Amino acid sequence: MKVSLKAKLIGLISLLLVVVLAISMVYLRSFVHQTLRDAEKRDQIFLDATSSLVQAVPRTMRLPPGTNREDIDRIGSQVQQALRDDPRLSSEMQLAVAFAPSVDYIAVTDPQGFILAHNNPDQIGNGQKLPPARPLGELLDAGPFQQLLILGMVAPAILRIVPAAIYPGLHAIHGQPQVFEITEQLNMLGRPLCTVRVGTSTVFLAAQITPHVQRAWNLAGVAVLVVALLAALQYYLVLGPLKTISTEVDRMARGELTQPVKLKRSDEWGILSSKLNLLGEQIRGEKAAFIALKGNLDQLFSNLMDGLLLFDGQDRLALATPAVARFLGRPTEEILHHSADELFSGGGPLERRLRQAFRSREPLAWQTVEVPEEAETQRVSVSVQFVREQERNVATLVTLRDASTRAQLQDQLDVAAKLAALGRLTSGVAHEVKNPLNAMVLQLEILKAKLGPEGEEVEPQLQILSSEIRRLDRVVKTFLDFARPVELRPTATDLETLVREVFTLAEPHARTNKVQLILEPNGTLPAVRLDPDLMKQALLNLVLNGCQAMPSGGQLKVAPHLLPRTVELEIADQGVGIPPEARPKIFSLYFTTKPNGTGVGLAMTYRIIQLHNGSIDFSSELDRGTTFRVSLPL
Repeated sequence: MKVSLKAKLIGLISLLLVVVLAISMVYLRSFVHQTLRDAEKRDQIFLDATSSLVQAVPRTMRLPPGTNREDIDRIGSQVQQALRDDPRLSSEMQLAVAFAPSVDYIAVTDPQGFILAHNNPDQIGNGQKLPPARPLGELLDAGPFQQLLILGMVAPAILRIVPAAIYPGLHAIHGQPQVFEITEQLNMLGRPLCTVRVGTSTVFLAAQITPHVQRAWNLAGVAVLVVALLAALQYYLVLGPLKTISTEVDRMARGELTQPVKLKRSDEWGILSSKLNLLGEQIRGEKAAFIALKGNLDQLFSNLMDGLLLFDGQDRLALATPAVARFLGRPTEEILHHSADELFSGGGPLERRLRQAFRSREPLAWQTVEVPEEAETQRVSVSVQFVREQERNVATLVTLRDASTRAQLQDQLDVAAKLAALGRLTSGVAHEVKNPLNAMVLQLEILKAKLGPEGEEVEPQLQILSSEIRRLDRVVKTFLDFARPVELRPTATDLETLVREVFTLAEPHARTNKVQLILEPNGTLPAVRLDPDLMKQALLNLVLNGCQAMPSGGQLKVAPHLLPRTVELEIADQGVGIPPEARPKIFSLYFTTKPNGTGVGLAMTYRIIQLHNGSIDFSSELDRGTTFRVSLPL
């Protein structure tokens, strides 16, 4: 199983964090264990010292005259009384506790647990008993978690996730003050005399351990933070450039080749990005050449009167010109990728002749075939050419020509000549317009640089100028490519926002004509995938035409409507209307009713809407106004 680089980095970072936490836990365990061992040693020293003092009392005391030395009980009572009255024993015990931070008490009790001596004088006398305590060895022999639990150093959140079956009574013992002690029983004449007890409080132990534990956790936290920062830095240094390059490669794969890979580095990633930029430049050049070639071929095929069918080596149709539909009676989209046997399976004379040519593999040079009268073309000239390589057929070209309409072919040649002349004209116009546009862009950037921070007040206007210059540059390109397919850049667009932007652009013209621009919202509209710049150009043409149609002023309303499968925009003016004789030609290129009109605006609008698989129509009444309806698919 392959593991990604990102997974490896995450695993390494997780391992480092686990190591840091493990080291912290080992340190904590070692420190707690060592602290408990030190407390045990210290308690044992106090226990031995106190035991020595207690054993010295009988040796130094004097029995009352007449005491029977065989009466062990009475002698024991006198020794216990001497322990109660011995001031040196009490002071030594008080001094020991004062210098032992974890010791809760040092006491001497009789066999029944009554206090004979205590570091706290208030505990002596009045028949007070010292409560029993658990041996300190139990705390030393407990597991690390249970030790921390008894000392109250386990977070409450951990208590909620530990099953009660593992540690019964978990919450009952967590952090509760407890005393653990070590003891030594002293005998006299074979009978228990007293017990020396040194008690250690968990509260004092926790107070002694907590500062060190806190420092340990602080160091662990700093270590984790450092590891996290190093991991983030490593992620940025390793995966950051990789993610950028991956995103740019995906963008290049989608055909978005307008921007180079933005990665300014001098290491291996920078070298890779430079090579990707070089590759992108080559792809951009190839794509531009391909688009130009495809546009030329589409234009050529759309104006070609002959029907061309190109078959691959397996006799499947790979390419067909639009004129083929006139000869075969079927649209080109329907017959693509079909085999020759399927296409020419009919019983007509044209199908029989082509079927015979494919089966015999003999070239056919311009034979005229008479077809039935109900067909669109009655006389068809057909040519079949087989392309062979090493005795193997690699392609077949079938040409169908209308033998009865030579005059139409001549007309088509005239149209082609006119289109060529128009192409040269538009190329010159585009060249003359683009030079000023480039100068305007350059001057606008210089203006922005000179204004600097002081130009914030005019920044929106500068942005509008920059956006509109880019749009105008694209308009020039679109005008140049009017006879060729236009590359759409569809994005999800809010139509009401787009209409408001159009109103902003048309506002100066509308104010001059005393026209009020009104947007009539109709609920929430879904976003429509379209090219914002091209659609803005189309709507702006309609709005400006509406303003120009109202020389005396009025209202121009734009009302969107949501239909089951489309969104419709109504652009209604209160102008002079369109004359009936001009309505059939209103969308024709270079047709205009204005003295200074170019006849391009509505033709371009029509083409843009068609490119979006939409439709446009209108209704008009003289002296009442005109309403255009733009329908766009959802």
